[in-house]
Amino acid sequence: MKRIDGRELLDRLGIGLVIGLAVLALALLLLPAVIVVVMSFDTRGYISFPPAGFTLDWYYKVFNQPVLVNAMWTSIKVGLYVTALCVALGVPTALACARGDFRGATALSVFVLVPHMVPGIVLGVAVLFSGALLGIGPSIWLQSISLSVYVMAVMVRTVMARLQRLDPLLEQASANLGATRWQTFRTITLPLLLPAILAGAVFTFIEGVDNLSVTIFTHGYRDRPLPIELLAIVQNTNSPLVAAVSSVQIMLAMLALLAISLTIGLDRVNE
Repeated sequence: MKRIDGRELLDRLGIGLVIGLAVLALALLLLPAVIVVVMSFDTRGYISFPPAGFTLDWYYKVFNQPVLVNAMWTSIKVGLYVTALCVALGVPTALACARGDFRGATALSVFVLVPHMVPGIVLGVAVLFSGALLGIGPSIWLQSISLSVYVMAVMVRTVMARLQRLDPLLEQASANLGATRWQTFRTITLPLLLPAILAGAVFTFIEGVDNLSVTIFTHGYRDRPLPIELLAIVQNTNSPLVAAVSSVQIMLAMLALLAISLTIGLDRVNE
């Protein structure tokens, strides 16, 4: 029988401890979502765990209530608007921060992070007051702008991280061969940045769909997104309908992550 010395025993204990902590962290992340999904199939008229039976009636009720269906479409539209704004503004900002040769490049990269560091409630109130000064009331557009300001840093930092790992000699070689800056960007830089742009787009879309702290101050009365409707349901009922609506939000987030996995692969997000 092979004898294990003290150092090898400590190494095995350390590896076991790390694996145990990783499993615990994964359980803490996944169990709440799993419990919510399981409760959404309960046959009883109130939230309880474990469920007493299995039914799809609560999902039927979700998709047969015009208010909730409209809220889902509003959330999806807001997510798409936020994604479009973050791509259109975030990618040039990341290029300016990572490739710009001017004195304020570092300050600009720090400034982009500021809105994301501010609590969402504070940013929501600030955008609401700013919109009032400009004559823009709560609406789907104000909501999209406020969320874009809030999550722009995600797109900028994701693209910047990719840019910092790109070899600048590739762009220099393209310029030496006579290509213009636009040709270099279109044929060299953009294809290499595409995985990071797609990853940032998906994460900003998820935030645009699921955000509550900013949305609660900037949404319009006729453009109530799904998180706002979910909050109203929680305040008025204790039925598994709440779990079913939450499960729909989880499904939208999972579909977005599945889109990354099928297009660029999750393993390439940080390449």
